Amino acid sequence: MTPASSTALGPEAVPQAASELGPPEPSATPLADAVLRVARRDIASFHALPLSHGRSILNSRTKAVYEALFGQAQLAADVSYSGTMLDSFFRPHGPLREAQRLAARTFGADTTLFLSAGTSTANRVALAALTRPGGRVLADRSCHQSVHFALGSLTVDVEYAPMRRCCDTCPRTFADLPLLLRSFAEAAAEGRPFDTVVLSAVSYDGVRYDLPTLLGEMSRIHPTVNVLVDEAWGAIHRFHPHLRPLTALAAVEQLRAENPSLPMTVAVTHSAHKSMSALRQGSYLHLVGDREAQERTAQALFQHHTTSPSFPVLASLDLARLQAEHEGEALLDRSLMLARTLRTEIATDPRLSAYRTLGPEGHLTDPAMLVSDDPTRVLVDIRALGITAADFRRILFDEYALYVARESGGAVLFHVHIGVDEGTLLRLLEALRVIQRTYRTTSAALHEDSADHFIIAYPPGIPITVPGEKLCDATRAEIRALRASGSEIYTLYQPQPAAAPAPETASATTAASE
Repeated sequence: MTPASSTALGPEAVPQAASELGPPEPSATPLADAVLRVARRDIASFHALPLSHGRSILNSRTKAVYEALFGQAQLAADVSYSGTMLDSFFRPHGPLREAQRLAARTFGADTTLFLSAGTSTANRVALAALTRPGGRVLADRSCHQSVHFALGSLTVDVEYAPMRRCCDTCPRTFADLPLLLRSFAEAAAEGRPFDTVVLSAVSYDGVRYDLPTLLGEMSRIHPTVNVLVDEAWGAIHRFHPHLRPLTALAAVEQLRAENPSLPMTVAVTHSAHKSMSALRQGSYLHLVGDREAQERTAQALFQHHTTSPSFPVLASLDLARLQAEHEGEALLDRSLMLARTLRTEIATDPRLSAYRTLGPEGHLTDPAMLVSDDPTRVLVDIRALGITAADFRRILFDEYALYVARESGGAVLFHVHIGVDEGTLLRLLEALRVIQRTYRTTSAALHEDSADHFIIAYPPGIPITVPGEKLCDATRAEIRALRASGSEIYTLYQPQPAAAPAPETASATTAASE
């Protein structure tokens, strides 16, 4: 078999000579384009990934499930080519290098690395590069577990800045940043400065740090400090003028404008998949620092990242950056508007009176705390429903196909990210209304003279009252006794059959029967 006949599989199998093609034009997404090119070729590998192009499942009974889950395009794009065939992950020289260069320019970093193993790995890489054996580290106590585990494996002296609670009515916690700055200044004044500081600047619960003030003060007190800023939940913030000023890289840009020879080294980690259109485990590691710091970071990447990176994940980081550049501000405008709409509807719609928002517009307003709210997060107290936050999340998931990951006491957190559109918010609002009609707070029902609800204790599951029955002191005492004995008390509203059902009443009846 001749080489020509063995590769006659399409127009890309016999490439044109470079002289015929002319000089290549710069690509807006160089890595994504390169991965797409190799995915379109029917390349047989004698190396690894038997699954690539679906070769190992061609005659398998599992083929249909594989393709339903991943699709033929995903199977073709998951490749193991490296070096000159596509690019070297640890010493990139081709499309990966160009994609990382474009990302660094977009985010405002000196260099940016793509990772396909998540921001937990990015944090480990950054700390390995920034710290030195025997060095002193001041760490934000609220940092992700990956930071704590990494620090525990390094031969460094770690001190933690304590956490504080938002207020009595809001369960969010974050670092006591004034105290952190005070500890940092005192250590420098004593001649034993902290070499590295770790900050968790955009929290899961929607707390953002005043990084211009924090980094500015640190650079004034100890100019050569190394700082790791974990902005896992805030990668997209770079692309909106209202959110950008508090980001780490914007703060560094401001400091460099004031002092072009800024000696501070800053590493920033971003879970791109949490807020941008990247595949899961796609992470950026941005660095602002000299060539030595950049080389240490490259070496740490080699030591801590898997040697089998996912090229689909890496390519998605390239695509996510381009989308954010061109569409990020408009998408965030929509997210901010929808988050405001959710808060407004909860505050003004009587059909949502069992819910109460916590957080923005009234909680983190003291500038001395050096924190503010992430306006794309809406923390909602649901205790007045009379059900637990865990039950509420399960109802949303099972009955309405809506997923909420975070619960905090009697509250749940809605992340209005760029994937949430108007239709999704309308689905959520309607679900909240139906849940309120179905599960009402017992305490509110007991203030009435007669019940228009079923009031049920479980166990045993027998109604204490049915709609229309009078409520008396004996009934209320019975409910209190059942609560004290460990029973859960539910109030369920069921419209009277004789009433002409409005559309929402009909949906409430349907939800209750289901």
